[in-house]
Amino acid sequence: MKRSSLLLFLLGPCWLLAQSYDAALGIRVGTEWGATAQLRVPQIHKNFVLEGILLSSIGKDEGTLTLLGKQHQPLLSRRLNLFYGAGLHAGWSNEVDGDTGQTFNGPKGITGIVGLEATFARINISYDFKPALNVAGGASVLDTHTAVSVRYVIGKRYSIWDRSKEKEIRKRRRVRDREGRREERRRSDKRWFQFWKAGE
Repeated sequence: MKRSSLLLFLLGPCWLLAQSYDAALGIRVGTEWGATAQLRVPQIHKNFVLEGILLSSIGKDEGTLTLLGKQHQPLLSRRLNLFYGAGLHAGWSNEVDGDTGQTFNGPKGITGIVGLEATFARINISYDFKPALNVAGGASVLDTHTAVSVRYVIGKRYSIWDRSKEKEIRKRRRVRDREGRREERRRSDKRWFQFWKAGE
């Protein structure tokens, strides 16, 4: 027990500081199958990821291209993440409407996503739930998908984005947020003073 605690204590900092990735490519298999590509975009947030998914449905003669913006939240380390996000999808369909005999138009709409992700060396594995609301086209209004994605990390963290520039972006963002909070306090104080003067 003591040895395992000591090992965890010694290796913990290494685990917590372990690098994740900037870019990864792979396959997605579940209620549909296809390809997935992810790119971290630190200009938006240090853990914000854009994902492109090209899919063909297993249960229907239908396919989609989806672009998602996802926020990743590290659990214990950068290598284990909870993620959630949303985006847009558009696609094609050869499904036939039983009432009219006509082929459905390709689905177009809004997609959400939530899931868990783990990265080991250069292998990234994730499991997610991905509901898709078809605003136009498609054989159904709501499609729900679940899948496992396995990706190869083609760019480790900071291999694409310069670390010093990323730090500068975060610094500017903190300064901007701090100034915004100060301005909001000034406005609040001014409103309170006007309210107090009006009550005299």
